[in-house]
Order: sequence, then C-alpha cells, then structure tokens
Amino acid sequence: MYQVLIVDDEPIVKIALRSMIDWSGLGFHICATASNGEEALEMTCRFHPDLIICDLKMPIMDGLELIREVQKRKIDCEFLVISNYEDFNYVRTALVLGAADYILKVSISPEELTAQLQKLKEQMDQKAAEDEKQLQSMQETLHHQERHAAWREFFTNKKYELDTLCNVTGFSAENMESIALCQISFDWYTQNLEPLPSIDLIQSTLKNALEQFDNRRIILFSTSNTLLVLPEYELELHQNTIAGLAARITQLFQYYMSLSPTILYQKGIPNLLEARRIYHNFQELLELSFYGPLGQVQADQLSASFEIPDVSYKELAAEILAVPHETQLTYACDRFRNLLCICQNQNVMPSRVIQYCVRFLGELEYCITDLNSLIHDYLADSTELIRNALTREELEKNLLDALHAVFAPETHPENLPDNYSQEITQAISYIQGNYNRKISLASVSEYVGLSSGYLCRIFKEETGVSINAYINNLRMTKAGELLKDKNSFIKEVAISVGFEDQLYFSRLFKRYYGVTPSEYRSSGHI
Repeated sequence: MYQVLIVDDEPIVKIALRSMIDWSGLGFHICATASNGEEALEMTCRFHPDLIICDLKMPIMDGLELIREVQKRKIDCEFLVISNYEDFNYVRTALVLGAADYILKVSISPEELTAQLQKLKEQMDQKAAEDEKQLQSMQETLHHQERHAAWREFFTNKKYELDTLCNVTGFSAENMESIALCQISFDWYTQNLEPLPSIDLIQSTLKNALEQFDNRRIILFSTSNTLLVLPEYELELHQNTIAGLAARITQLFQYYMSLSPTILYQKGIPNLLEARRIYHNFQELLELSFYGPLGQVQADQLSASFEIPDVSYKELAAEILAVPHETQLTYACDRFRNLLCICQNQNVMPSRVIQYCVRFLGELEYCITDLNSLIHDYLADSTELIRNALTREELEKNLLDALHAVFAPETHPENLPDNYSQEITQAISYIQGNYNRKISLASVSEYVGLSSGYLCRIFKEETGVSINAYINNLRMTKAGELLKDKNSFIKEVAISVGFEDQLYFSRLFKRYYGVTPSEYRSSGHI
C-alpha cells in the first residue's frame, strides 16, 4: 500500500480528492493532508509518503518550492501536481523538476484521477521492483566480497581459523575430497609492460580458462598473485590434469596479453589446512624466479635451499685476499660467477645469496684497511644496489662492479657516482618526489620529455642501474626507515612507499634486506 499526502490550500479540493475514489482499492492510503508547502514539508519528513498530490499555487510555500525542498532533503517520492489552465509555466517547471504528471483542477473526475493513479502505481511498482533487484544485487556483491575476503585471509594468515572460514563462506570442510592448488604470478619487474593489465582483464582470462569447472575458487590477491583451488574430481570429470590446466592458462595469457606467468601447482592435497601450508611454500618457491623464469612448475618437485654452498663469506674473503694481487680481480670474479651458478643449480633462496654478498663486501672492506674514501662510498652504493637486485643478472653485475672498484680502482673513476645530466637529474628528482605514489617508466619519461627507450638507456648508463631498480631501491630504503616506528602496520608501510600489494612488497623487502619486514623489525635492525 503506497502512502499519499494531499496538499491544497482549498479545503473543498482536499475533501473532494479524499472522497471521489476508492483509494485502498487502487493500492493507496492517504496518510495526511496539508494546506501549504511548509506544512506539507513537515508532514513529508514525518510520514515519508510515496506520492504527494499538491497544488502549485499555495501561500507561504508553493508547490514548486515544496518539490525543490523535498529533493534537497533527498526524500524519495513521486509528485502529481494540480494546476489551472493559466498555470502552464508552473506545470512545465514542475515536470522539469521531476514531477511525474499533472492534472487540471477544473476537470478532476473519478475516472481521470483513477487513470492517473493506476499509471503512477505501475511506474512505482516497476521502480520498487528495480530497487529491490538492485538491493539484492548489492547484497549479493557484498556477500561475495565478504566470502572472497575470508578465503584470502585464510590463506595469507596462518592464525585464521578454518571454522571461521566455514562460518563466513558457508563452506563445509567435513566431506572435502582431495584438491589441487594452482598459483598464477606475474613479476611485473621483468614483464616491461606499459600500462599494466587491469585486475578485471586478468580475472576474465582466468574465468575463460576455468569455464568448464563448476566447483572452483579463484582467490585474487592482487594483479601479481592469484590462487586457484580446484577439487580433483572436477579435473577427472573433464579428463584434465592440473598440469594441463596450467598449460592452458599460460596459453591464454600469452595469446590475449603477451604475458608469461609463473605457475606453481600441486595436486593430492587432503584438506584446506594443508593447502594453506603449501600456498606459503609457493611464496618461497616464487623467490627462485630471481634466477630466471620458472614457467610451469609442479611445486612438490621443486625444493629451495637456505644454505650457501662452498664456504662462508669470511672464508671466501680471506681466500681471495690470499692470492697474488695481480690476479685477485680475475680470481674473485670467477669465484663469484661459479658460486652464483652453484646457488642457482641448488635453488638457494635469493635473499640468502644477497645477504651473503652484502656480508662478503663488508668483510672485504673491513680486511682491506687502505681503501680510499671514494672506494668506500662506491662500495656503500654497490651494497644498496645488491640489496635491491631483483635478478641474478643485476646481482652479478653490481657485485662484479664492486670487485672492480676494490681490486682495479684505476679503471673505475669515470663510473663512480658524479654529476648526472640534466635529464637524469630531473628523472631522479621526480622519482624521489613521487616514490610513494604509483609511478611508472611512462610517467617518468613524460615528466622528463624523453622517449621511454632512450631514457632507460641513458639512465642505466649514468647511474649503473635501471629505472625500476632505482625506484625499488629508494622504496626499500624508505621502508626500512618507516619500520623504525614499532606502532606502524606493515601494510601501512607498504602503501606509504608505493606498494598496494603487501605480499609483493614483503617479497621485495626480503630480497633487499635478507629478512621479512616483521623479522627486520624484531631482529634489532632498528
């Protein structure tokens, strides 16, 4: 039953409107009447009518002012205005303001009023149905987001209870069968794409690959990290394998976006708690992309090592310093190239390798007492670059440059940090002023006024590092400073230095410092 407010300064008109038709039979109920716009506004705020039938010309506040005030207060109702022949301009203004229709006061009849109300009721019924549909859609969207957030929290937070997940999502873990996990990751640092694909495009590509599977779950953590949870009986039902699905996903991304994802997968997982453990193992294995693209990998056939083979960094420094001076550089470079090859072959975690190299340079600097201040400064810069190395190639280049600076300083004065060109100075200034925002090669190039390719080349020539590496180096340095505040959340620190994806930030931080942000904070670094 729709509520109606009748507004007219003539009592006889109000009496006529109330009595000339069967309001309830048409689905309406007169909740109140008023004699002017001001009184009607008060009644509107009190009763919230669905329909206001009002005269346009009234004392104190006329019908047009009433319509404006009701809209200003965002009260949702329809207007049917009553007018005289000479009030055409008022009627036109009322319709422009949003009145549904009008009726002439001199010709009001039961038939005409009934027809108007029936037409309005149809419109109001349709609007109510659309509003209800929209409300249901919003509720479903919110419920979906809540369920998705619960799945995401369960996998990322080891303390998140399985019972809580089941309560929020309605998932039943009691009769759960064997499942398969498949993680799709993108290292945007190596993809060199401008701009990056949207989350919607990535998600639609995954849905395309999974359209035949009814009971699958796509857990989207960010543009760089998505996890698929799939019952194994679904794979068997469609005569597929998890390895075959990984190949299909890779094919689609290469076809639609020229992307080469890293895909880790594993089957035969008995329950969700074990699935969570394996997901965290995936995150460690992803670090091995430091050595080169992983492609598609069955995770339980890939294991990472946390021990540096061969000798300790102190023993290696002593070994290098013990050889004749004229062969130290060649010996040290060969020794490290060989060590890095061994680490790659044995899947040593990159964070440990980086930590080893940093400590080695520190030991070398400690043992060689006659290094001049210029070399000390160069080693400090090299150490920072090594900490921020995202690939083996970057690590090796920066490490060998540091060895050259120590053992063959005469060949490196021109490569030591000095005054940069105007364009590179502008680029560095822009990066330092915007590192906490979403900046890219394109935005830096636009600011400097050079093409991306040319800027990349001269930036690397002058600074010895790529633009992306420089940005990440700055961000990691700032992150280390922000973590000194023990009350700050790691997610807040990540956002403060320009990372929306906390997981990706943690991975880069670990490569840079050799420990996770939480370990860095608790281990006495601050």
